[in-house]
Amino acid sequence: MDLHHLRYLLALAEHQSFRKAADALFLTQPALSRSLQALEQELGVPLIDRKGRRNTLTAYGRQVEQSARRILSETAELRRSVAQLKDGSLGTISVGFGPTPAAILMTPFLRQMAAAYPRVQVNVSRGSVDLLVQALRSETVDIIAVDLRALPSSPDLDVALLPPLRGGFLCRAGHPLLDYASIDLSMLREHPVISTPLSDEISRGLVVELGANAHPTRLMTISSEDIPSLLDIVETTEAVFFGIFRCAKSRIEEGRVREIQVAPHAERLGRYALASVAGRSELPVVDAFRDFAHRHFGE
Repeated sequence: MDLHHLRYLLALAEHQSFRKAADALFLTQPALSRSLQALEQELGVPLIDRKGRRNTLTAYGRQVEQSARRILSETAELRRSVAQLKDGSLGTISVGFGPTPAAILMTPFLRQMAAAYPRVQVNVSRGSVDLLVQALRSETVDIIAVDLRALPSSPDLDVALLPPLRGGFLCRAGHPLLDYASIDLSMLREHPVISTPLSDEISRGLVVELGANAHPTRLMTISSEDIPSLLDIVETTEAVFFGIFRCAKSRIEEGRVREIQVAPHAERLGRYALASVAGRSELPVVDAFRDFAHRHFGE
């Protein structure tokens, strides 16, 4: 059985149009049609309902679609395993980062890869946890570092916890709020408050601790996944950053930004994890990333 024919069937199932599927596959429509007819002849059953404006799969076609996905996935796994056995020093690693892990790990990891694995191709993806998990399952990325509280519990994922990190509010040195012995939410809201997109759990926690006006939709004036840029804004304006202190480690140590406590104060811990697809074979460099993340992520 020609694996290309299976790929073509999956493309038609996705687009439900010979024209759109052919365009996606960079084929002509006649070539696509001939390939799928050959698959139908080989199996001896109709796979495609060609009536009407949409080209949908028959019951036989839907069953073949499920098998085709499994066959193609197993074929990709076989090729990946063979490549790994041939030369562990070559290959590609694709890593997905949530905002906080990116701020802590991304640049140091890329620096290490350039020095220790100069022949390995490194791809970096950024985005929400949902998008990064989708990328894991579609084999676009090999491993992700994300907020544990936004990570869905699923048996197909291997999850390894990273050290918890303290978080809260930071402002620049010399900020007017530092003149007060005690700061409440109303005083905080007189200034721009900036953060990354927050999980539902963190949002609920802010409301429980500080009241309804602490919900991110009311409290935050700037939201971005680019934490270094947010901290640059904090250093040069009266904006206040809400997030993980580890992201601002050098700025805190140099006295450029300082922690402020908003009454009633609560200790906040960010919880993060590495996730990969269970049972998938991996290049050795993926384990190297795991080791690197565990060594560099803590306080």
